[in-house]
This record gives sequence, C-alpha cells and structure tokens, in this order.
Amino acid sequence: MLEVKNLKKKFGNNIVLNGIDLKIEKGDRLAIIGPSGCGKSTLLRCLNMIERPTSGKVIFEGIDLTKKGIDMSKMRKKIGMVFQQFNLFPHLTVLENITLAPIKLKIMTKEEANKKAKELLDLIELEDKSDNYPEELSGGQKQRVAIVRSLIMNPDIILFDEPTSALDPEMTLEVLELIKNIADNGMTMVIVSHEMNFVRKCANKVIFIDDGKISFYGTAKEAFSNRDNERLKDFLLKTNK
Repeated sequence: MLEVKNLKKKFGNNIVLNGIDLKIEKGDRLAIIGPSGCGKSTLLRCLNMIERPTSGKVIFEGIDLTKKGIDMSKMRKKIGMVFQQFNLFPHLTVLENITLAPIKLKIMTKEEANKKAKELLDLIELEDKSDNYPEELSGGQKQRVAIVRSLIMNPDIILFDEPTSALDPEMTLEVLELIKNIADNGMTMVIVSHEMNFVRKCANKVIFIDDGKISFYGTAKEAFSNRDNERLKDFLLKTNK
C-alpha cells in the first residue's frame, strides 16, 4: 500500500531523516516511537508530502509521490491526517468543519456530506455539538471532530501526529479509545505517539527512530519484550516511569 525507500530529509545542514526504508500493508497499525527530536513527525509529514523529502521515494498505491507533477490534492483524499493541534477552522461550526472538504472537492453533495457527518458525530457522541464552534468544545471533543473530519473522506490510510499531546489524561483516554475502535474496524493507520500503553494495545507493528534512522522495526510484542536493542530498551524504561 505505502512504501518508503531510502528517504532522507535535511533542514539546512541538519540531517533529520537518514535512509528510511519502510513498508506499510493494508490493515497495518504502525506506531512510530522515539525520543523527542528524532524525526518521528517529520517522517509522518513526508508520507503525504506536507514535508517534501530531500531524496528517496514515497510510493503510495504504486505512485511515487515525490515525482514532479503529482496531484497531491487528489492523493490526500486517500491519505487522511490528524494533527496535534486539531487544525479546526474557528469561524466554521463543527458540521461545517467536517463537511468542508468533501463538498469543496465534489466528493459529496452538501446533503450527502451533512447526512454522513451527522452519522459520524452520532458515532462519537457529539451529535448535539454540530452547530457549535471549536472554541465551545473541550480539547478532547476538538480532536474527536478532527478525526471524524478525516474519516468522512473515506481514506485508505490515516496518519496521526501525536493526537493526544495537547490533551489532559481524561481526554487522552477518550481520543485513544476512538482511534482503537477505528483500528479494530480495519483502518490502515500510522501513529506517532508517546502513549506506550496505547501502542502496546493498538499497534501491530512498531518502528523506533533514533538519530534519524530506524533502529528497530518489528511487532509490538517484539518491541516491548526487546532485550537486544539497548537504545530502545532505555527509551521504554524512561517512558514507563
């Protein structure tokens, strides 16, 4: 479904990612973990070309997204993205935030989009908030709306960039439960997360990035029972304190 080949990313003289190779299959729930500043979010943003790699390839459903002339607006219909800071439009209602993209991109009529949005809001128990503005929502509610905004596009894969980093513990549990439910229904997803208990329960694959390189790639069970990779072992000990 999605393959990364020898991906490198530099900001000036700073090498952030250095030779990343990765394959994501349909139905995978891949967690990207690692210390702050190791390149986790940069890699995620390279997967849908929000950040363009310095070199290497990102191949999605047989198409190299790094090639010139690729219509990324078309590709992003299939690659959903959920950000740390929600990125909701403050001047639009919850319903309008969710339906904006499918209507603008002519994927659905306004009536179809409104119907689907209300179904999704019902699913996340926010059907009574459809006419509210983002400032009237809690952080957890905003992030659930952001996730639904991605789901309404019916993507093939969703990328989550630290979706709970701006939330308190109670709201974090709400959002993680929603993401796990989506995963259990078969959605392919890539998650950058510092919530190791969630990674353990939800991910079927884990990569550990250290100093811009993949230091470990395996199943969640292998990651958490690791005895050989000292850097990963040290990282997990610190995050579990």
